[in-house]
Formats: sequence, C-alpha cells, structure tokens
Amino acid sequence: MSFTALLESRIKICKNPICFGLDPVLSLIPAEASSPEDKIRKFYFDILEDFLKRNITPAVVKPNSAYYECVSIGAMQVLAEIIATYRKEGMLVILDAKRGDIGKSSEAYSKAAFDIYGANAVTVSPWMGSDSVKPFLREENGIYVLLRTSNAGAADFQDSIYKAVAKKILEWDNGSVGAVVGATNTHELAEIANFISTQKKEIPFLIPGVSIPGVPGGQGGDAKTVMNALREGGFKRNIHVLNSSSGLSYAWQAKGKASEYASACADALERLAESL
Repeated sequence: MSFTALLESRIKICKNPICFGLDPVLSLIPAEASSPEDKIRKFYFDILEDFLKRNITPAVVKPNSAYYECVSIGAMQVLAEIIATYRKEGMLVILDAKRGDIGKSSEAYSKAAFDIYGANAVTVSPWMGSDSVKPFLREENGIYVLLRTSNAGAADFQDSIYKAVAKKILEWDNGSVGAVVGATNTHELAEIANFISTQKKEIPFLIPGVSIPGVPGGQGGDAKTVMNALREGGFKRNIHVLNSSSGLSYAWQAKGKASEYASACADALERLAESL
C-alpha cells in the first residue's frame, strides 16, 4: 500500500485529519521526572494514555528531531521510543527533519528516518534537486517536500519558485509524495491546490500553523477555513493533515493547571476535531 493510501485509510479510521506535533520544550513540560529524557518520555506517554482512554487519537504525529537533538543523545533514543509507541497504537509518524543532501548522504538520511527511527514519513528540502530527493522515495514510506512555508523568511526565495517546485513534486510523485504548505495564507493555499488539481493530480498536504480556539500556540490558521480552501482549490480526497504542535502539547497553559497537562491536550484535540 502506498503511503498516501495508508494515510487516507488512517484518517477515515480515526475520523479526523489532525497531526499532533511532538516538540518537547523542557521549560513547558510539567511532568515530574528525574532526568530531561524521562520528563519527555513521561509527558508524551501520559498524553497518549489519555487519548486512548477517551478513544480519540490524531491521524498522525510529527516529532521534530531538533527538539530531541538539543537535549541529549539519550533524548534521541526517547524519540525512537515515542515513534514506536505511537505507531503501535495506530498513528502514522512523520519525522520532521527537513533532510536533503547529495545522493549518498540522502540515502543515509533515508535509512535513518525509516529503518532506524521507524518513521512512516519524513520532511525533505527540495533545494538540491532530484538526486537529493529520490533516495527517500519508497512506496510504503512518505515524504513531504517543503513547498510553501509560513515563516517570515519564506519570501526570500519561495515567492518566485514555489510553482516550479510544485511541478517537480508532481514529477517525483510515486503515490507517496506530499508537500508542506503553511496554513496562514488560505487564499494562496487554495491557489496552490488549484494549480496541482489542474494537473489532474492531488497529493497530500502537511499544513502547519493551525490554531485551536482558546489555546495559545499556532500561527493563526483557522482549521475549518484551511479545509475549505483545499476544497475551493479542487482537492477532494481526505489525505491532508493539519498540524498543531504547541497548541496541543501545552494546552494546559490555557487552563492554568499544570498537573492536568494530559487531559488538557486531549480536550484541545477534541475541540480541534469538532471544529472540522
């Protein structure tokens, strides 16, 4: 089964297109533990336990490897444990590592993401071209190519070339290739979807920057407006995921009860799912 087909099946099963960004910030994690590594592990395992109790889980989770790398070597092992545990409970895992290098290096990055960490998919930079992207192409594993991001510096290069990148992504697509497109400019999101749909194609979008009403975090993209923009652009399949990282992880801040961090995250997940 291709990654895109697997993703579509997963979204149907869990009845939501939510991607939960697992980006640990130690100063915001209330979990009590004897080490930073145990603190991260307990935090995300407690949240998972609350999800399972309520019978609600996100379609996908997306740990950003940088948040683990900056803690310790041991935290990288915790990352692998988190990936394995969430996958065991049915969630697909996107390793947000934004890889992309010369061919041999990309082959090594591909093996690391899929064979060592056990991720279902990985984010990839297209900047070095096809020979840096193709080593990641496996039908059963997905890649999300950076297409149109929502950070302030995106305009430095992307304004003039993102359509050329979109064309290349469609050339590379083997049934498991998607794109990262920000949520903050929904008019442009609809334009990009339309550009791709006019090529008689539809590829999965990973859409960061989605906000949850009443919860700090996110970049201001309203989830329902984002989904409507995709439909306006001609997309029809349920293969697109909306990411919330800090808005879900640190939803406890809105309640002001640090001890209820797991239930606060599950509450926020439910609200985001209901808003769609």
